[in-house]
Amino acid sequence: MDLKVIDTSGRDGAPGAEFFAQRAPEAPMGQNGVNGCSAGYPTAGSPGTDIRIRLTYSDDEPGAALVSGEGGHSGQRWKISRNERLLLKANGGNGGAGGRGENGQAGGPGRHGRDATKYSHGEDGGNGGRGGDGGVGSDGANGAPGGNVFVTVHDDDTDLLLPLEYNTKGGEGGASGLHGEPGDGGRGGRGGNGYAWSDGDTARLPPSPPTTAAHGSIQIRVIRGDLSEATYPGPYVLQLLSFAIVDENQDGFNEPGEHLLVHSIRVRNVGHMPSPSSRLIHLLIQGTQWLQPVEAEPLELPPSIQPGQEVLLPGMLRAYIRNEWAPKAPGIPLNAIDSVMLTAYFPERLRRPIPNFCTARSITIKYPLRLDPPTYLDCVAKGDKVRFAWMVHNDSIKGYGLQGTLKRACATRLLDEYRFFDLTYMAEDKPGEAVDDIDEFEANSTVTIDQEFSVNDLVMEFSDGFLTLELLLADPITGIQRSIQTYQMRMQISGVYHLSPDPSYLLVVNSATPNHAIHQIIELVRNRLHTKLDIFNLSLTGSYESPVTKENVLRSYVGKTLLLFANPFLYFSREVMNPWDLLDPWETGLILQGGTSLLFVGLAAAHLASLQSWARHATFPAHHLTSAQSSSAAAVANPKELARTLREASPDDVAVTAAAHRYPVSLGGLNCFGDIESAVDQSAAKAAKDLTRNMPLRRFVAVPDAGALQGKTGGVVICEGVPRMARMKAVPGIFGPSPAGTNAMADADMYFIVSCLPLPVRARMFWNMVGRVEARGVPCSVLYNGAENFLRPLAAGCSPDSTFVDEKIIKAICLSLQFDLTGEIYHFTGTKPRFPDPIPAAEKLSQLPLTSLFFSLWEQSAGPRQLAAADAAQLFAWVLGAVHAQANPLSFWQSMKQAFACCGNRKANLTAKLNERISLAVEQLCGDAAAAVQAEVSRRSSQVKTGIAAKAGGGHPKNFDVFGLSELEAFVGVAPGTLQVHELTALVPTSVGMTAAQLAVHQDQYYVGRQVTGRLEQHAKAQIDAMVNPTDEEEA
Repeated sequence: MDLKVIDTSGRDGAPGAEFFAQRAPEAPMGQNGVNGCSAGYPTAGSPGTDIRIRLTYSDDEPGAALVSGEGGHSGQRWKISRNERLLLKANGGNGGAGGRGENGQAGGPGRHGRDATKYSHGEDGGNGGRGGDGGVGSDGANGAPGGNVFVTVHDDDTDLLLPLEYNTKGGEGGASGLHGEPGDGGRGGRGGNGYAWSDGDTARLPPSPPTTAAHGSIQIRVIRGDLSEATYPGPYVLQLLSFAIVDENQDGFNEPGEHLLVHSIRVRNVGHMPSPSSRLIHLLIQGTQWLQPVEAEPLELPPSIQPGQEVLLPGMLRAYIRNEWAPKAPGIPLNAIDSVMLTAYFPERLRRPIPNFCTARSITIKYPLRLDPPTYLDCVAKGDKVRFAWMVHNDSIKGYGLQGTLKRACATRLLDEYRFFDLTYMAEDKPGEAVDDIDEFEANSTVTIDQEFSVNDLVMEFSDGFLTLELLLADPITGIQRSIQTYQMRMQISGVYHLSPDPSYLLVVNSATPNHAIHQIIELVRNRLHTKLDIFNLSLTGSYESPVTKENVLRSYVGKTLLLFANPFLYFSREVMNPWDLLDPWETGLILQGGTSLLFVGLAAAHLASLQSWARHATFPAHHLTSAQSSSAAAVANPKELARTLREASPDDVAVTAAAHRYPVSLGGLNCFGDIESAVDQSAAKAAKDLTRNMPLRRFVAVPDAGALQGKTGGVVICEGVPRMARMKAVPGIFGPSPAGTNAMADADMYFIVSCLPLPVRARMFWNMVGRVEARGVPCSVLYNGAENFLRPLAAGCSPDSTFVDEKIIKAICLSLQFDLTGEIYHFTGTKPRFPDPIPAAEKLSQLPLTSLFFSLWEQSAGPRQLAAADAAQLFAWVLGAVHAQANPLSFWQSMKQAFACCGNRKANLTAKLNERISLAVEQLCGDAAAAVQAEVSRRSSQVKTGIAAKAGGGHPKNFDVFGLSELEAFVGVAPGTLQVHELTALVPTSVGMTAAQLAVHQDQYYVGRQVTGRLEQHAKAQIDAMVNPTDEEEA
């Protein structure tokens, strides 16, 4: 509201004057300081003058009051409209503030004494001057009294007092001044016994406190109809003391659609005069966002409520609780907070509310019924019948349903808007809708409802289906059912897992895996690579148990490729989990030893540490290292025999079986005074180092034999872990959506999936395609020659001769081979053995299983090729050139070390054998173009060496990886530094020795994790059994 003011307040007094002379801060030498000046005296405030007015109703403007001046304001008039207030201000003036005294001047320094001479003695320095006294501060002046306000009004017009406000406060005394600070005493003169004078003085008594004046008065003169008068010291002030709130149907809930009732209203006059005797005052509930008052049913205050009198109003007020005007987010019940306030107003002439009548009281607006989140599955398979359930609560004290106390209908409704599902109990006249009426819903009770459905046969696999669950409740007034709470249920439509004969890829997904990413992988593997893909959905089974074999599903894919989507997902309404949380790390480690490739795709950076922790456990499976099983380990005499035995055995001999070896340890010789536990721990650590030197690409774990520590004898058990060059990798990032109308994936994603094909398959493809790459790619009959089991059955009318694998995939295969072969060479030659090298020169190439296998397969490729030009073998030279670069010296210093091959330089021993294999392969496959191809191999080798040298340093090793990653980024068309690959096998790069305590921790962490996972899987299995293809008791 606008504010008008009649102001007769007195003026404020002037502050005390302050004097500050223009003088030096210190008196001249030997003189006393000057005293500071005292402050002047302030003036008192002037009193407020009286205000005299008369109130009448304005005839020319409805709702306006006319104010006429009297006395000193005679002839002045003010009109106060409905949206205006009038402040009558007659404050007394405030007293002026006291002044601050001036600081005294510092005394002058003393005269310096005269120095002694041959003919006279020295003189003392003079005394310093006294500091000046500080000036006296003045007292604050007194405030002036406030003026008086005189209001004259007729008894019929006392409602016109409502827009008036009053302020007749007396003036406040001025603040006291401060005394000046005394001057410092002067410094004594330099020389003899100079004397420093004293400081000046400060005024002793503090300034007097200020005085506040008396307030003015308010006098309201009321002229009655019989011309008698009454004078009051203030206006009437009506205030609400208390009231009670109840909902209309008295079920304990303020529900949209019903009325809120206010009764037992108590009002008191806390003012100084009676309330109007001839003017009505009405009460209503104030309107809010939720409350709409019933204006036709106000309550009326009794007339002439005396000062201090309290009245209880009969009857009640009503306000309609508005219905929701906007839909809520799914799953959120209504729980709104609003305020109830009562407003008192003059309904006749003024039509304006009485200010400060009521304080707000908070209420909660919610429905008496609520719906719990439904128990449902995030993933359902085509062909399954599924049962979902939900619970409805009646939190009120009244019964609902048509047969309940309130006779109000309530129900739940399941909606299938897109018709993805076949609802078992849907209404015939409303397809895609199933309604469950609750005929009688008792107070403070719960009802459980379920519905069954199956996935429509026409729905595409790996798409999203949606069901909407609604809680319906009849409107309290109209009786029309309305939706008061909803839940949106998103379900992934999954295919059923099938174990293909001789499969190539297993893709493990979950309910949160993007469907477009699954379709992209299906398109790549089945329609571009033309190989076999099985899909296993964790959200369908709750574990890695295969429904076909009843064991870990990964065991059916030993030696094949495993693709695991690494996205977190909600695990059967319990908690968010990562896919590896359910995966047995030790069993996975055994599977990886069999040549299986494992790639985690779609990894978020926040979950990398968790995956790396899991991978460390998978590196060294320890099932067989318990005391009960160590007795079955193969016995060897000593660590040297152990190293020789393991080096002669192929890694394939121990794959997936976790064969163990044991050798004895005893106290004797220099260790005769030690304890057997320490001796065994030291022997295990030494054995791990020896195994790293003898077989750098194979990793072993050496631990004490827990069951053989007796007296002075013990033993060490050795078991092989996951090889260093096993493919266990993780790729960050999420698959982007495909262009409209396609399932095409980004080239980077394509590369990582193709690169995880087992090396024997990629190597065979490589040798088969040399010189046979056409514009459309390579025919499947050529590419899969010798690996026909990897080729999936083709569609009718298609043959392997007419079906091609495109050139992008061929290049991805070639690039991935460069990473694998050069990486194996680097990790083998990078190990620094003792002299002499424990690995004989003749065995060195056999220590490189990937490289050895790669060159052994060219003889089995699809026959010799007579190439017309080197261009036909460009990819061939591209790969062999990278291998040649990594196998040969990369710098002058490495060339110098080649001369010491006889001293055990591993790279020197290896270079000649690999160069021989490369030359032989070029000669036998390239025919007349061999010389040109060999030149191309040399050119590529120089290019790679230059690239490796340029990228080396700054923490980067001298290997192909960093340079190759830049080539990969250029190949897939992304910015440099964009791609990241996490080599999970590099986390523990060498063999390790564990003490008994370390082994116990390693095993305990595994077993505790498996126990937790087992409990989660039991819960998931119980939920699946109850909800998928359920069997009722009657059917059973």
